[in-house]
Amino acid sequence: MKRIVTCSWAGFIIFLCLAAFPAPASARGGYRIVNVVDDFLAYYQAAKDQSEEQRAALWVSLVEAEHQAFFDDAVYRRKKGAERERYREHCLNTFWRKIAPDMDYYAGLNKNLKAALEGTLADFRKHFPDFQPNTDFYLTFSFSFRGKAVDVGQQVVMALGLEFFKESGPQAERQIRITLAHELFHLYHFRFFSPGGGLYRPLWAEGLAVYASAVVVPGYKMSAYLGFPGWKMNRCREMLPQLAADLKKNMGQNDYRLQRVYFGAEQNNTEVPPEAGYYVGVLIIQNLARSRNLAQLARMDKDRVFKLLAGELDRLAKQ
Repeated sequence: MKRIVTCSWAGFIIFLCLAAFPAPASARGGYRIVNVVDDFLAYYQAAKDQSEEQRAALWVSLVEAEHQAFFDDAVYRRKKGAERERYREHCLNTFWRKIAPDMDYYAGLNKNLKAALEGTLADFRKHFPDFQPNTDFYLTFSFSFRGKAVDVGQQVVMALGLEFFKESGPQAERQIRITLAHELFHLYHFRFFSPGGGLYRPLWAEGLAVYASAVVVPGYKMSAYLGFPGWKMNRCREMLPQLAADLKKNMGQNDYRLQRVYFGAEQNNTEVPPEAGYYVGVLIIQNLARSRNLAQLARMDKDRVFKLLAGELDRLAKQ
């Protein structure tokens, strides 16, 4: 059984929904929390003593089939045929090797997820009162991302990958709130600005989202908002002029490889630290925010954004 909570800002209405295919949030107004972690916990209990073949079958019936569109588009990333089957097997193996041994930890963390989301959403709306959440929020194991705004079916949903917070240890709940604020800002910002296209677009979008998370969940070092260990912060700081010059040179390029180098979490076979674009982006926004508020920055058109970024990258390259 999946736990679903539907909310509106006239008041919270909480109920258990047993329908196999509930209407999307956009059809009702308000938002909906879909806790897929609950289904993974039930799956773990049902499959932990079973054979690999039975585990695979139960995975499909107890987890995947309950949230088919979400798995198709967000977890399996629209893979088809044999590629999809290989990736499903990868997810299944990752679950039993890396997630299942710590299920007691995740069960405890899961108890506070709904409260963390609702609290962060309330804090977010203090800064962006015009934001009316009208989407689905998926709390899950993702196998590829910590937090993500992603197309599922006909709507953009927000998803949180719980397994990526174990590394935060006692700070896991703090990092969850920071990630939620980051992704909520994307949901808000993407109404005015598309992140797809030239390299300057994700630089602007991610820099703003990191800065917004610090505004909504204040009081921590920038490394917490970036999710960077000390070595990565130091390396980005050392390479800042080089990073800024390279981003300026390529800011208009719609190059997937470059976008992964600067914004992907994976190793990239270059000297650029993974996700270094987030670091450069938030430094730019911090400077621009001295004379503009966050709402003004969020609503800027692409031409103004391009011009501002060009000037800021030139400034950072000379440091």
